[in-house]
Amino acid sequence: MNFQLMCQDVPVADFAVNEITGQIISDLHIDNREYLPLSVLYDGCSGIALQKWLDNRSVSANRQDITVMLKAYNVETASALSFKSLGLNLSDQYWLKAESADYGWYDVNMFDNDFTEQVFRTMANAGRLSYTPDSSSNGDLPKFWKIEQGKRVLYKEGSAPYDQQPYNEVFASRLLDLLDLPHVNYSLVQDKDEEKAYSVCETFVTPDTEYVPALEILNVVPKLNYENSYQHFFRCIEELSIPVSRQELDDMLLFDYLINNADRHYGNFGFIRNVQTRKFLGMAPIFDNGNSLWYLQLNKRMKLKDQPAKPFCDTHAEQVKLLGNSAVHWGSLTESLLWQIVEEVYSKNDLFDTERMDNLVNNISVVAQGIMTRQFV
Repeated sequence: MNFQLMCQDVPVADFAVNEITGQIISDLHIDNREYLPLSVLYDGCSGIALQKWLDNRSVSANRQDITVMLKAYNVETASALSFKSLGLNLSDQYWLKAESADYGWYDVNMFDNDFTEQVFRTMANAGRLSYTPDSSSNGDLPKFWKIEQGKRVLYKEGSAPYDQQPYNEVFASRLLDLLDLPHVNYSLVQDKDEEKAYSVCETFVTPDTEYVPALEILNVVPKLNYENSYQHFFRCIEELSIPVSRQELDDMLLFDYLINNADRHYGNFGFIRNVQTRKFLGMAPIFDNGNSLWYLQLNKRMKLKDQPAKPFCDTHAEQVKLLGNSAVHWGSLTESLLWQIVEEVYSKNDLFDTERMDNLVNNISVVAQGIMTRQFV
């Protein structure tokens, strides 16, 4: 079937796709080059580059509920699943328009139009499932979008052994408030019937803006032999004239060190851009902090040394050495205040005990002190 990649109502590129596998099976015909996703623009403007972009924008193959999602639409891959909902999501303004379609952005976009909630869980309207942003929301954890009081909000689950990620999102949000760092606000919803907890947040994208993941800019300039990954990345920022300071990036990575974030990959941070002007507005607020705070470790293994990190180095100890001094007042995170917040958040988790909460407070206190004195562990 023939599709057209659209940015709102601007035609971007035309191509043919296998609807079952989601694979592009034709050359790419460019309609408006300046509206191409950056990773496609700087990687040859080819069908292969667009396929990579579509795959990165689709549901993760590691999602726990991916089998149910694929079965609901009778497709084989997550990319094919995305086409079934026209590639619509709540992170950007791109979508996939069938060649014979007579509708436009105003008719289908998820910012203004209603959509089916939890369609893959309830199997509501089986056989004639409607569009949902869940089809193009990447990440490994089960998640779904809802409309609450006119706002688009994302619900995301946790995972074994401690179901910790939803609580981590709320805890990290509280710390970011104290540190006065721009971030997405998270709240906690507990479903007693399903015995599940969800982190809940609004989309940080508006109908006039889009989120551009850091992954999208990595090929803007070639990496030089003498550069480390951090230096190269910031040169890509400068090449695109993105109004982001090194301080902003450093503070995010120092916060990741503070909470032992193991998952700040190139899709979990990025930038905000105006859709019409194509101009970058700045860095996206800090979000997606769930895979942190020793969420997979048993109590006795919540160590500080040699903790894995992303995206620029393999460990936090290596990564923080790339960073400059911080203007953030890390000393505001006193042990007594940390204990107060930890108890308020994690006491709601039946899988947590006092020892685990005590370990969190002690580890964060040690790291905060190390950030202030630049004695990294």
